[in-house]
Amino acid sequence: MGFRCGIAGVPNAGKSTLFNALTQSSAAAENYPFCTIEPNFGVVAVADSRLDTIANIIGVARKIHAVLEFVDIAGLVQGAAEGEGLGNRFLAHIREMDLIVHVVRAFDESNDIYSDIATVNIELILADLETVVKAKDRALRRARTGDKTRLNAFNLLNRIESQLEKGESPDLSAISESERAIVDSLHLLSCKPKFYVFNVNENEVEKAHRFASSELDAPLVTICAELEAEISQLSNEEQHLFREEMGLGDSALSDIVQTGYSILGLQTFFTFNDSEVRAWTIPRGKNVSEAAGKIHTDMEKGFIRAEVMSYDDFQFYGDEQAVKNAGLLRFEGRTHQLQDGDIMRVRFRSWMIRSFTFGICLACRELKFSLSQPTEWSIPKAGHIMIHIRAANWTAHTKHSLQTDPYGITHIGQTERIHE
Repeated sequence: MGFRCGIAGVPNAGKSTLFNALTQSSAAAENYPFCTIEPNFGVVAVADSRLDTIANIIGVARKIHAVLEFVDIAGLVQGAAEGEGLGNRFLAHIREMDLIVHVVRAFDESNDIYSDIATVNIELILADLETVVKAKDRALRRARTGDKTRLNAFNLLNRIESQLEKGESPDLSAISESERAIVDSLHLLSCKPKFYVFNVNENEVEKAHRFASSELDAPLVTICAELEAEISQLSNEEQHLFREEMGLGDSALSDIVQTGYSILGLQTFFTFNDSEVRAWTIPRGKNVSEAAGKIHTDMEKGFIRAEVMSYDDFQFYGDEQAVKNAGLLRFEGRTHQLQDGDIMRVRFRSWMIRSFTFGICLACRELKFSLSQPTEWSIPKAGHIMIHIRAANWTAHTKHSLQTDPYGITHIGQTERIHE
């Protein structure tokens, strides 16, 4: 699976209810401490109207959305860093997450929401402090041997420790790439990207403005998890009618998914063929060969070029050939960076040849072979080779020169296949 979003918070904040609403599942969500012990896992499609538009233009019914994985983690209580409650288990699970979705109990007016936020944040900082102290001790021992790299690591960890001791998350905005690698190896919990979800009563959904997001250190989404969980059990048509009658507008669940998508720095590109259109998720700034590897590793290894057009151009002209005729279909090399919404077709070399025969002309002598995976042969003399290839969906007749390497072994050049 790709990117994992951990749903965290104090016990009974509504984490499992939100998880059920997001994933349309039925994880236990009773109102007692530590209802969730083992984490629940669910995959959520990222709603994207562009996928529907592309499918309508090319006339296919099968649409495959980009997805995020959500994990419902046990509640965290004060003292979790010392093992209170299910603290150790909680911290181990959340360390594996790419993003923290911090659910806050805002449906109880008697509850101090900012105290709940502080409880979780402080426990993450205390756990990080323990991690950094141990790493600093190891770095110091190695620095005494004259290892300058470890000395630099010790100085970095010393600065981070000072910030954590003040109850602050480390400021990593000005660290170098080498320092970033050190910090990443520690998997610090307080440095993970996050956002808050305030779980309110049904009658307070439209009163989100009463919560000041400016007082928080991360973005805020307001939702009634119980109501959304109930609505999620309806059919799509019933959901639309219910929201229209209640004046609820679009699903707040999509806001949560889109917020997570944005904070993780993700973007979407599309591919399509005669039977389906598909959305793929990659981090912003990735190039086309890395995006091709997301589809299949063979595409990245044998990448030749990518044919790229923007979603806006495809929607405007309504046809791939029309985009090409307008000069807007681009041929890009492997270093080109994809933009959000780009539609891509990959051309690459593939060696997945299932059966073939060939004959070799060597001193007027013809030899015939039948092999399953053509990669290299030892041939006594130079010459040329005529190859007739039969694969699952294509054939090729090619002629290759034979090249001798420094070890005296003659090799046959690889055959290029165009992926459609």
